Parts: sequence; structure tokens; C-alpha cells
Amino acid sequence: MENQRIAVIPAYEPNEQLLKLAEEAHESGFFLLIVDDGSGPDYADVFSQVKGYGELISYSRNGGKGYALKQAFSWLMAHKTGCYTVITLDADGQHTVKDALSLCDRAEEEPDALYLGSRYLPKDAPLRSRFGNDLNRFLFRTVSGRPVYDVQTGMRAFSSSLVPIMKDVPGDRYEYEMNVLMELVRRDVPILEMEIETIYIDNNASSHFRPVRDSFRIYGQILKGIGTFGKHRKK
Repeated sequence: MENQRIAVIPAYEPNEQLLKLAEEAHESGFFLLIVDDGSGPDYADVFSQVKGYGELISYSRNGGKGYALKQAFSWLMAHKTGCYTVITLDADGQHTVKDALSLCDRAEEEPDALYLGSRYLPKDAPLRSRFGNDLNRFLFRTVSGRPVYDVQTGMRAFSSSLVPIMKDVPGDRYEYEMNVLMELVRRDVPILEMEIETIYIDNNASSHFRPVRDSFRIYGQILKGIGTFGKHRKK
């Protein structure tokens, strides 16, 4: 029997891109776990349309991407048993289901690893997507010793065995995803990458990433890791 594949999609004030992603993912065999991260009543209709594709977690106050992901992981630990594969996807249309299927294939071949869907950004990529990405990559490699290209990607696939670790990683906003990478380095968990399609819709205008504030949150988490890696560094 094949492992169930679960697509976790945190969403804050989503548009029609969430509907397209949810429909296609459902048709491709994914069970959807969608988190309404305090979007408010104006977005209730969007979420009602995707509720039938799996499970909807909803709460009234915006907690941040990291908070939303951990709510999903807590739900999985409470409601799912056995082995399954998790993939996290962004709700703004930047990820394709085709890439999600391929990344899950890779993750199921390497069940002890975290598999990243990495974007190799062109020079004409939107500023908010390029802002800090090179610096984050450099800082992460300098501190951890791991050569990860896209440390900010939201498309990540992994086996159910890593869910308890993911649930307990600190951070409620975009710094959470960097904290995950650093925690897995500390635990000697392999971090592997597969190139995915780079997509920007309306110059990535729907992204809720705040280039200055959120980048500094990420920098702070990387710098906190200085001196804690020791034997985990790999040249």
C-alpha cells in the first residue's frame, strides 16, 4: 500500500490561486490540510470552496506562517497514524502540482531526509524574492557548513517521521523555515534539493513576505546558530 501524500497549505488572505492549487492537488491524489491563518470573514467563501478537498484548520487571529505550519503538524500527529509523506506548499500560485509530485517521489526514496524544492532565481526576478536570498544562503552555509541553495523555499517534502520535530521548532513567522533547516543540521538530518519551476504572478504581489522586517528575523535566527553547530559543520 502506498503512503498517503498530504499537502499542507498555510494561507493568509488568499486569492483564486489557492482554489486552482487545491483543485489540481486534490485531483492528483493529495489529501489537503489547509490552514486559514486568521484571514477573516472576507475570505470565508474561498476557504469554504476548498474544505471538501481534505481538512481545514481555521482560527481568528493571524499567527504567521510558522504558526500555521505547526498547527497543521499538530493536527497530523493527532489524527494520522502510520507512514505518510508531507509536502508544504504556498497558497499564492508559486508552486506547481507537477513539481510537488516529483518532490514527493524524491522524498519517498530518501525517507530520512528533508527534500527542498529549490528555485534558481533569474536576474529579473522580483526584488522581494531576491532580497536577502543570496545573503541568507551565504550566512546559512557559513554558520552550518551545509551548502543549501534555496534556504527560503516554501516547497518542502518529508516523511511523517519528521513531523514531531517540525512541530517543536521555534518561530511563528518566516524565520520558522530557517529554524527548521538549522534544527535538522543539528540532528544530522540530510537536506537535499530538487530544482523546481520559478513562477511569479503579478510580480509576486500577493506575497505577504516583508523584505526588511522578515529578512532581519531570518538573519537573527542564523546568527543565533553561531557556535552551536560544532561537529555538524561539513566542509
